[in-house]
Amino acid sequence: MPAGGKRVKKVTKGVRATVSFMLLVFFALVLFILSSAITPSSAQDGRKVYVIPIQDRKIFMVDLGQSSFVRRAVEEAERDKAEAIILRIKTFGGRVDAAVEIKDILFETDIKTIAFVEGRAISAGALIALCCQSIVMSPGSSMGAATPVSLSPGSLEGKPKPTSEKEVSFVRAEFKSTAERNHHPAKLAEAMVDPDIELVAVPIDGELRILTPGEVEEKKKELGEEKIKIEKTDIPEGFAKGKLLTLTADEALRFKLASHKVSNLEEILPLYGFEGASLVSVAITWSENLVRFLTNPIVSGLLLTLGMLGLVFELRIPGWGVSGTIGLICLALFFGAHYMSEMAGWAKVTIPILFLLGVTLLLLEILVIPGFGIAGIGGIVFIVASIFLTLVKHPLPTFPGAAEEWWQALYIVSGSIICLFVIAIFLFLFIPQSNLWKKIRHRVVLTSKEEAGAGFRSTPQGWENFVGKEGKTLSILRPSGRAMFGEDILDVVTGGDFISRDAPVKVVKVEGNRIVVEKVEKES
Repeated sequence: MPAGGKRVKKVTKGVRATVSFMLLVFFALVLFILSSAITPSSAQDGRKVYVIPIQDRKIFMVDLGQSSFVRRAVEEAERDKAEAIILRIKTFGGRVDAAVEIKDILFETDIKTIAFVEGRAISAGALIALCCQSIVMSPGSSMGAATPVSLSPGSLEGKPKPTSEKEVSFVRAEFKSTAERNHHPAKLAEAMVDPDIELVAVPIDGELRILTPGEVEEKKKELGEEKIKIEKTDIPEGFAKGKLLTLTADEALRFKLASHKVSNLEEILPLYGFEGASLVSVAITWSENLVRFLTNPIVSGLLLTLGMLGLVFELRIPGWGVSGTIGLICLALFFGAHYMSEMAGWAKVTIPILFLLGVTLLLLEILVIPGFGIAGIGGIVFIVASIFLTLVKHPLPTFPGAAEEWWQALYIVSGSIICLFVIAIFLFLFIPQSNLWKKIRHRVVLTSKEEAGAGFRSTPQGWENFVGKEGKTLSILRPSGRAMFGEDILDVVTGGDFISRDAPVKVVKVEGNRIVVEKVEKES
């Protein structure tokens, strides 16, 4: 066998081995994700109080993966007949929709819920604390500052900017209704969201009451102005108009938002009659953390870019290779991770249908329909739509908080498409001209030549005689197909154009075993 043939065989064997390895990694990652459904319980027999952490971990804050974890932990506590659930909160916040989901999960359970603000419960963390029937805080902890903000590229100087009044109103209503349900001071909850709310503290009948300025005037008319003395000592800055409310542990106790101040979890048990109960800590699994990592907006955008880039490279390479496999793995991780993070029921049906329909239309455009038209454009639209809807949990922005989710999805998809074009142009135009590529080219590309003097012949004998001959196509050339020249039927290829059946063509050149033709334009 010639040296070139051995080299090709060796390269082909290496590619197959690489593809096999990538497929093995792909199935391992799929099992990695699916194993999140199997989580052994660490509980023992006897009275139990479950502890669920709501804590920031490096890149992880309150996100959709966190809400999935809370649902799993609450279901485990219900199966184990736990007497109470303690949410151990230490977070700067996160997604509003994830916090609302956690609220709904906690409202659905019949188990007593206690929030232990161990360090801070800011933004979405404050809403989660209000979801619990009792709030306990540790010394030095704080709670509040929950106005919704946007982290979009339009934020000035990279700083978060407040969202619209409509979204602030929605979040304020969520805080108020949640506080009222669990008998927490609703005005304090509202002031954590809306800086326009002004509050005053007034001692009435030995009790410190939290009122608005309008309610103070009403109380003066009802009880007499001399009996209404506004408290001015140790009043939080957030009581003033234009300031968001954030309360320390002592302030929360004073204004009856928190019930107790303790230093550790064990001190909570006797306060609520759970002496002798064992604390069962529910840990978030590595597979749940993997899903949270893969659904992070930055990682999602990277997976999309690499997935589409791999498929673009695969279209330019004959056969199936490493780039296509990597592209499919990245897209599978993108869709699989969002599927595992409690994707909505409508999405589990709609998204696969849209994606498969888009792929089918693209294949029809490439393999059946000449040119690039409605089918190809429709395929791209369906695929992009499936990716976009994967990033959102609501088919329409039915409430104000969902609009931010749609904008974030739009940023990720558009950013990935822009990065795809920039990287593709850079790789196709500049990499082949670089000194690095020239140095490593012989290692990754077959560069050996089969010279005619050594007995090799690239073009079959007699094919050169067809150059300049005219004939007609027997099939659609897209861009390859068959054409007849006199009595000879040959396999031909165009320079990239699509040519319909029975069209006049002419052989313009012969390269190796390729007969290149072009359409003959009829004179008018």
